Amino acid sequence: MTETLPRLLLRLSEAGDPAILWGRQAAPHAGRDFERLLDRGVLVEQAPATEWDVCPACDCGLDARLVQQVNGQHIAVCPTDRHSDVILGDDDLRSFRIHPSALVREIVMASGFGGEPTPVAAGVWHLGETSNQRALFLALSQDAVLQPGLIGLMRSVARSVPITVIAPAMAADDQARLVDAGLHLVSGLDCIACDGAASGFAIDQSKLESRPSLAPRLVIRRTAKTVSLDGMPKTLSDQEFQLLVLLAEHALKSPAIVENRAIEAHIWGASIHRISSQVREPVRALRDALAHGSADATSVRALIENRRNPNGYRLAIEPDEIAITD
Repeated sequence: MTETLPRLLLRLSEAGDPAILWGRQAAPHAGRDFERLLDRGVLVEQAPATEWDVCPACDCGLDARLVQQVNGQHIAVCPTDRHSDVILGDDDLRSFRIHPSALVREIVMASGFGGEPTPVAAGVWHLGETSNQRALFLALSQDAVLQPGLIGLMRSVARSVPITVIAPAMAADDQARLVDAGLHLVSGLDCIACDGAASGFAIDQSKLESRPSLAPRLVIRRTAKTVSLDGMPKTLSDQEFQLLVLLAEHALKSPAIVENRAIEAHIWGASIHRISSQVREPVRALRDALAHGSADATSVRALIENRRNPNGYRLAIEPDEIAITD
């Protein structure tokens, strides 16, 4: 099924400005709606492409290859192998810049908000208030919503009104930081052009209602040295906190297992000789600290798994359920 044009433009905009719609992507959407977006400046056609990507396995050293016209055809010429030349159609050479401000105006107009969207910071606009009296902001790209100082700017515009932000999906730790600041986050692709109650570029305001947060299970804040598991604060010693951070950092990457000797070096220092059996004591203490006060202490203790080949420990929590912040 072909992606709708509004969703395509929104998705491409998540990469930041300039966001480019290539002719081959645009071709299935040719027609009245596409021409209207050109007339309204949402799409701005660029000059035809004069360069093309090099061959995937090419070692010619070029950053790009020139597009040449040969016998009435546009050809991306490979300088080392004519068999790798690529014949290009007209759509391959066309491209359209997605104008962010014009796209946001299109969204506001389709959604029935009164007035013009107000720029708050680069890539972020204040759209007005939602039906449940929340200040509504839109960030087209992830970089825009994560830029320093944005939370304070939005609060000054909102004037004590609760804030909802439409933004691209982001990493769990970044989302946790914004949620902790009191912001309600909604994915743009979940509420704009979502084929729900609203059509076209309109925001489906029913998707903006606050719902139970899908917050990470484990939240670690390095500077404050605080930990919460399943929404419950945990009290850890310095050694227990260091060990949990080590396990959590490895759980976010591969391999997730932390070998005993790495734990020894992290806790006691590489210059101090320890036998591996002594690792059991800080692990046991960490298990006890995390399980304390939990309704199912056995399950919480089992989150730190003892592994073999190699010998070590693994934090059995999925990466998207872990948030580590500074």
